[in-house]
Amino acid sequence: MESYRGYVMTDDYAGYNALALQPGVERLACMAHARRKFVEAKKVQPQGKTGRADVALASINKLYGIERELKDVSDEQRYIGRQEKSLPELAKLKAWMEKTQPQVTSQSALGKAVSYLANNWSRLERYIETGFLPIDNNAAERAIRPFAIGRKACCSATRRKAPQPVRRSTAWSKLPNSTTKSLISGCATYLSACRMLHR
Repeated sequence: MESYRGYVMTDDYAGYNALALQPGVERLACMAHARRKFVEAKKVQPQGKTGRADVALASINKLYGIERELKDVSDEQRYIGRQEKSLPELAKLKAWMEKTQPQVTSQSALGKAVSYLANNWSRLERYIETGFLPIDNNAAERAIRPFAIGRKACCSATRRKAPQPVRRSTAWSKLPNSTTKSLISGCATYLSACRMLHR
């Protein structure tokens, strides 16, 4: 990863902070992660009542709606569309965040969601700097899900229990061979980079 230059989308895990220190690396945050925090906050609102989490979710949902509108256009057109539509919506969301953050306790579900938004704001809004950056990393997470499921289902290197029969996940084996090989190769590269960050 030392020679990499460009954008990297990550979650809020502190292990990724070293990436941001590398020259030429711009870190993005995943809007879906921020959205999930507000979905959790909405669950603790009184049932049937609209609360502050709904305000944030409505704004984030508008941003996703804009992305759906711009899905099939060129990167240049997407950039223009984001500047015209997403930028004002992000400004509204930021103003709401700055007003709301001092009014909520940091340990409440809403407080945690607002803090996550505030702590990651510059990385969350970075996707509008170009037309080719994604708003979230859901596509990447979907691509590696079979391996995450397989990892949990197969032997765990951290367990020290007596030997157990192993139930192996076969979800990955249903993929075409070339796809599986490229996914495994990509995962190996990713895991290797993670190990280097933690040394």
